[in-house]
Amino acid sequence: MHHHGFMGEPGCGHGPGPGHHFFERGGMKFVILSALKEKPRHGYDIIRDMEERSGGFYSPSPGTVYPTLQALEDQDLVTSTTEEGKKTYTITEAGLAYLEEHKQRVADHRERWEAHWGRGPQAEGWSGVEAIRDSLAEMKRAVRNTAGDPARLKEVGDVMEEAAGKIRDILKR
Repeated sequence: MHHHGFMGEPGCGHGPGPGHHFFERGGMKFVILSALKEKPRHGYDIIRDMEERSGGFYSPSPGTVYPTLQALEDQDLVTSTTEEGKKTYTITEAGLAYLEEHKQRVADHRERWEAHWGRGPQAEGWSGVEAIRDSLAEMKRAVRNTAGDPARLKEVGDVMEEAAGKIRDILKR
């Protein structure tokens, strides 16, 4: 068993942040197999794919994805080839059969995913996600641009703190 150094060490990756709870145990398997059904990918591509599908809000940690890939490979549901030190994972016949067999679970996961994150750019409500993402990017730029100007930085900080407070109130409702 070769450890990647980050398997299961506490504090690794993004931890059980938002989005994490919604893969009940084993759910990640279906997500990964579904991604590989489209085309062979590197582990990193799978992470990126999930980030993109959630509009950048859910980023699975390598500590979740790689051990799952390893487990899938141990069960012969995926195979991997290594080129230039990078592994490419490909779904096997058994993997496709497994997806087919658990079609309902896969559909449930997709529904939960879509209820949670929307169906991507075409979906209703996605514009809200987009707008929030743009605002966050805007704020980051503002912070960078005012870094040399303590007075303005403090003002920006106050506004953000106030906004964060209001958001917390909304979430408590």
